Amino acid sequence: MPPAGEARESHESVLKVVIGHPMRTWADALERLLSPRWDIEVVTAHTKPSWVRNAVITHQADILLTYAEAPAGDLEERLRELSEHAPGLGIVVISDSRDRVLVRTAIRAGVRGWVEPTSSLDHLVRVLHGVARGETWYPPALMTPVLDSLLGDDEARDRKSSALAPLSERELEILACLAQGLTRREIAERLTLSPHTVRTHINNLLHKLDVHSVLAAVSIARQSGIREWSDRMRQPGTS
Repeated sequence: MPPAGEARESHESVLKVVIGHPMRTWADALERLLSPRWDIEVVTAHTKPSWVRNAVITHQADILLTYAEAPAGDLEERLRELSEHAPGLGIVVISDSRDRVLVRTAIRAGVRGWVEPTSSLDHLVRVLHGVARGETWYPPALMTPVLDSLLGDDEARDRKSSALAPLSERELEILACLAQGLTRREIAERLTLSPHTVRTHINNLLHKLDVHSVLAAVSIARQSGIREWSDRMRQPGTS
């Protein structure tokens, strides 16, 4: 039977939760808060990453509740490795950090919930169940600067990409070859052009990009996403 005051909802199931926190007082406190609930089974609560990792990769957990702080360090690598061993694992971070780099790293690593230490138990439980259902739970105040930053990155990429807009298809091909480190002679052989024609195209693209060296042109190209062109040019049989 659920403890008094906890109405069991039919759509909720018992979540197996692994808690990882470097401070023993916090690990113990979270375990004490969650263990009495009918809808939470705390598999382990530990300060050592090896214990947490073992519980996760042996598929004992539905949710990993873990601590994170800035700088992000190897957070992304560690969480990705756990997710690879335990597909479907829900990851929730508990942290009071407002560091945008840390938040972005957590998002890239697959973290779907972020709980502040001052949050209530009810909120924590809602986040755990929400993440288990495939939902994303981040504090709005935390996400606003991150979204602004991401939008700024997109705008910057758009501006950089627009720098290549004046180039013709052939000039883009030659620029992609230059970005790969090919010489003018090698470009001529790859594209079946004369060295003179390659030199003319290079001069034209330098003028359009308003730069005075191939190195400067390649720098703009790489910032503008020339990688797609480079990948295509590497494929056998591409002219």
